[in-house]
Amino acid sequence: MSQLNSHQRGVLITVVGVLVLTPDALVVRLIETDHWTLLFWRSLFAAICLFALNAFIEKSGPIKAIGGLFKIGLFCALLFAGSNVCFVISITHTAVANTLVILASTPFVAAVLSVVLMQKKLALRTWVTIFIAMAGIVMVFWGRIGDGNAFGDVFALLCALFLAAALVSVSLNPKINSTAAIGLGSFLAALFALFMGADIAAASNRDFMFLALNGGIIIPVAMGLIAFGPKLISAPEVSLIMLLETVLGPLWVWLVLSEQPPQQTFIGGSLVVAAILVNAWLGFRSERSTAPV
Repeated sequence: MSQLNSHQRGVLITVVGVLVLTPDALVVRLIETDHWTLLFWRSLFAAICLFALNAFIEKSGPIKAIGGLFKIGLFCALLFAGSNVCFVISITHTAVANTLVILASTPFVAAVLSVVLMQKKLALRTWVTIFIAMAGIVMVFWGRIGDGNAFGDVFALLCALFLAAALVSVSLNPKINSTAAIGLGSFLAALFALFMGADIAAASNRDFMFLALNGGIIIPVAMGLIAFGPKLISAPEVSLIMLLETVLGPLWVWLVLSEQPPQQTFIGGSLVVAAILVNAWLGFRSERSTAPV
């Protein structure tokens, strides 16, 4: 790792984070409790583990970490909380395909925000990769789009906006404690779920086991790594790599629950993976060619 430059480390850290995140959809599918209770326990477990991880890394307690966010990073935490809540509302009010396709616009939203807010010029390869990857995502879910509810579709768009803005805010100010920001965002999402009627006693022992796995391991480890990515690479690139979760997530469901995806999933998914890998390889090569001898 020490032999890699900052861009290469950023790509590697983000890829590992996304790979850890890929079983998320499967674990959520295995949980049978209502969505508000799911959101509450998932977010609460994530908040506890993220603050514990932050205490281990930063050698400071959660109170000090939250206090630091009030100086810098509170808005970022609110954005992460908003993306979490909007995702649950969307996934329960529209077709899953609609939610995932709309969320695939996150790299484009992040690219526009980076250009507007950071006055940052993105490489042509990044723009090309964004459009190719979005085309691949549409191909994956082609035929399953349009049978949802407009209310849920709007919240999917809000989720994409919140997530893109959160990643751009970390990229804009790398001093933000991203681990604590996601931890506080998760805690706020848990409070919102409780306000919306989550029944904390409704989860069965089986559900509780999967909730602990999802919120206590998958989410904190994955999002902790992913949120660190914008400190080293651009927010649009992080969003692009996150599309791997959209492609690889259904494969876990196929392997465990025997829900075989249609052929277009493999074709579109291969297009997304190829576009992201080519973009990463070109980025690696570009960094090597511009590195001092």
